[in-house]
Amino acid sequence: MIANPEVQRLDVRTVVEYSEQHIPGSININVLDKNFETVTDSVLQKDKPVALYCRSGKRSKKAASILSEKGYTVYDLSEGFIGWLAAGKQTEK
Repeated sequence: MIANPEVQRLDVRTVVEYSEQHIPGSININVLDKNFETVTDSVLQKDKPVALYCRSGKRSKKAASILSEKGYTVYDLSEGFIGWLAAGKQTEK
């Protein structure tokens, strides 16, 4: 799913976490930022699915709930970035 170019990759961690290492091709919008909903509406396309993740899965569940209510098709990387690293998947800085 996350390899599909039609899927929008969303990292909902902090800017510091994102800058240290992230999934290639992902954009960063911190779910804890008070402007999260406004920023997502200006950056994401509702007609394309969103694959999102955080460090371990807790914040991404919050983001998934918010985006689902707004009409986005959402896929949550259940084990988060920790699971991505454990699986030996590619990352970038």
